[in-house]
Amino acid sequence: MLVPDTKENLAKCVCKSCSTYNEYMKSNAEGLFCAKGKTGCTVEKKECVCVSCPIDTEYRLTARLDLMEKMILKLNTFYCETGPAGLKK
Repeated sequence: MLVPDTKENLAKCVCKSCSTYNEYMKSNAEGLFCAKGKTGCTVEKKECVCVSCPIDTEYRLTARLDLMEKMILKLNTFYCETGPAGLKK
């Protein structure tokens, strides 16, 4: 499902609390990557918090996945690098 790029969704977004979120993203007020798409910088992957975001729950981005799949995604989702949720990569 596509995530709408709204102020309400941005307020719920946890991107800024992610250990991967960096100074470039901060200085460019980036976030809500699951809706807006990739960052403009190189991503130094750490731990991804996308699967624990309220946006993930609300838009059922990973609802069909079991716990093990979600744990794998926690290390590999990175909408900040891969682009918006719901689009084929």
